[in-house]
Amino acid sequence: MKVFLYLLHFPVYTLGPGTRVGLWLQGCTRHCPGCAAPETWDFPPEKAVPLEDLVQRILSFSCGPRRPDGLTISGGEPFDQPEALGELLRRLRGQAAVSDVLVYTGYRSDVLLERHPEFFADPPLVAALVDGAFEKGNVTDSAWKGSENQNLTIWKKEFSPRYEEWAKRAARGLQKVRSGDTWLLLGIPRQEDVARLKNPYGPV
Repeated sequence: MKVFLYLLHFPVYTLGPGTRVGLWLQGCTRHCPGCAAPETWDFPPEKAVPLEDLVQRILSFSCGPRRPDGLTISGGEPFDQPEALGELLRRLRGQAAVSDVLVYTGYRSDVLLERHPEFFADPPLVAALVDGAFEKGNVTDSAWKGSENQNLTIWKKEFSPRYEEWAKRAARGLQKVRSGDTWLLLGIPRQEDVARLKNPYGPV
């Protein structure tokens, strides 16, 4: 099995509580107007990587001096690759460093519960979900989402205090990282700042 991959990076400080692995999947069929990352919409063949290789790369971050305490998955649209996403999370299940999995998705949670209930059955594959399409013009003061309509749902109750505190206190910021010859900004910019940012990048 292969997965379409845009970027894998550690450490990430701007998308979820703690120090996290950031995984951005390539490909999105939603194409929200005003999306900060339209470069992640297509599914080019060269972006497909073996899922097992991706699993090992994620787990390798736990072997260094700085260890992750969570995994954030965005895109693109993670649930446009539901089979690969599900298999990835099943392979990672039980690994302490990635037991806290936060997923950003443009689909509403009720739609996902109907289409992909296996992600949310007990025990759920995700700890928390930020759901809802990005809506240009529907601005928000919350630093953890791009538009006010989006919601945070905590599926693993043992992580409730962590996410509730993060949602209240998260500071909006962008993390500049280098990927090959390109500089990327990881995080969620204010809507009014997107057009002024060079190579903007964040969840949609």
